[in-house]
Parts: sequence; structure tokens; C-alpha cells
Amino acid sequence: MTRTVLDIPLGDIYLNEASNCRIEITTESILSLAQSIDIYGQQTPIAVSPTENKYYSYRLLSGHRRFRAMEYLGRETIEGIIREVASEQEALLLNLSENIDRESLSPYEEALALVNIFPEGATLRKMSKILNRSIEWCRRRRLISEFDSEIQQAFHVRLLGIRDVLALSTVKKDKRHEIALGLIEARREESKGQIPMGTVTKKPHKTTREIELMSSYFLNKKINGLPSRLLSWVLGYTDSKTIRRLTRQAEKSGGGLYDT
Repeated sequence: MTRTVLDIPLGDIYLNEASNCRIEITTESILSLAQSIDIYGQQTPIAVSPTENKYYSYRLLSGHRRFRAMEYLGRETIEGIIREVASEQEALLLNLSENIDRESLSPYEEALALVNIFPEGATLRKMSKILNRSIEWCRRRRLISEFDSEIQQAFHVRLLGIRDVLALSTVKKDKRHEIALGLIEARREESKGQIPMGTVTKKPHKTTREIELMSSYFLNKKINGLPSRLLSWVLGYTDSKTIRRLTRQAEKSGGGLYDT
């Protein structure tokens, strides 16, 4: 069935992070997408559904990064398709399906999505049928959800991969934690001499458009110390985690005065 793509005002859409399977959307990824949209236009519409929220006409089902990118570009509308969803489970399924098709979720994000979609539990056969994924695909993600938070985080940052789940599934449950920690340590040893994840590296070659977009973002969020913050970002000394922290502080305090 063909669905009509509409130009929907951004202000009419409720952005609910709880409905997004992706745990984290980095500022860099939004900025990169914003640049692409600025040059080539929006290639894929978002999906929304009608909502009874008195302040909004729609709720966002999929396309959180596209929505954020259009905000940063200062656009007033975004291309979207209106979908009718019968339940919260259906909304989560739609979001998960799109992200899986893009192959951009970590194994842990996929495992967490299964927990949210099936909070009361379900057989692997039922999961497989609803998600249109193999039983083995579902089994491995469900196994990840059974590990403790330290090991789950390793799957999230990809110190452990989906193949490791298969190896761990053959080990007795009381030995899995020990084996998993051994695999994590081995990965860390392999990565020695390489730049650790989350390390801030200098990337001084920012384009004029990148600087304009980040400057606009800082202004819109009323982040204190605009000139110094922007210069630090341009020179590569401010990473996405710092920017998110500054944003939270600005929103909590209502915005601060800019230094000059």
C-alpha cells in the first residue's frame, strides 16, 4: 500500500526518546546527517502516528536522528508518513525494524529492545514470528539480556560481538560470566596501542558549514561561554559527551550568559 509523504511541522511532533531503540545519538552523527540533508535533501521520511497529547498532533515512531538534524538546520517542517499503531508494542516494533534494517544498533541495544517489546517474556518462536527474524537471532539477543550490566556494556561498545554470544551459549551458566570477562580482557589487550573508545582527538579541519551549524546549536540551547566553547569544539578538544553535559546544564539552569 502506497503511503503519502507529507510535510509535517516539527512543532507538531512529540519526540519520545523512550520509543527509540537506539540508546545514544551522538552530536557528531546528527551534525553529519544535517550536512547531508543540507546538501542532498531529506532522503527518507520519518514515521509518525496520531497522538491524543493536547500539545502535539503526532508522536515520532522512527527517524529520531532525522528529526534532530532538521531541528539543527532550523527547518520548520519535515517529510513524514503517518502510520496507525494499535499499541506501544507495535510502535517499538516499527522502530526496531527500521534500525535493524540499517544495521546500526549494537547487540545490546537489540537485546534491550526485545526486553521492552516483550516485557512479560515470550517464546523464541513467537519472537521470531513477530520480528520476522530467525529463532537463532532472537536466542542470541535474549541471552545478552541475561548477563549483568558490565558484560552488557561490553556488547554495547562492541568489545564483545554477536559471535561471542554463540561461544558463551555453549558454556555452563555458572561459568559464562568468567569466560565473558576473559574475552573482554583479550579484546582490550588486542586494542592496546590503538586509540581507546571515547578518547578526544584533535580534528581541526571543520568546514564553515559545520561551524555554522554547531554555533546555531549552542545559541539555541543557550549554552554558557559561546565563543570559548565553539573554539574548543573547532579545535577538537570538546567531544560529544561534553556537549551533551553542557546542554543538560543549560536546560536545567534556563541558559546562562554568554562570555565575550
